[in-house]
Amino acid sequence: MAQPEIASAGSCCLLGIVSDDLLYVANLGDSRAVLGEKGNGRVVAERLTTDHNVGVEEVRKEVEARHPDDAKIVIHARGVWRIKGIIQVIENKNKNKKFSCPA
Repeated sequence: MAQPEIASAGSCCLLGIVSDDLLYVANLGDSRAVLGEKGNGRVVAERLTTDHNVGVEEVRKEVEARHPDDAKIVIHARGVWRIKGIIQVIENKNKNKKFSCPA
């Protein structure tokens, strides 16, 4: 089987949909959803999505397990964990996550 080519550029998508007073959030790529709420004269940020990239040890192990024949599938380069030393892939682990939206 031929080795796949590695892209050195990527893109991301962040989607939020409100339906029946619920916010549905999905992310793909290097993106994070954060909800800001103003109260008592300050703004408080709440993270809505979970990062899923090879900077997280559990994710590194998962990627390495998927590629047992490639000892260099995940390496630490330029201070960051990367796939093949080039890209930092993130998967969407926030599918169908719901948040209540007060009317």
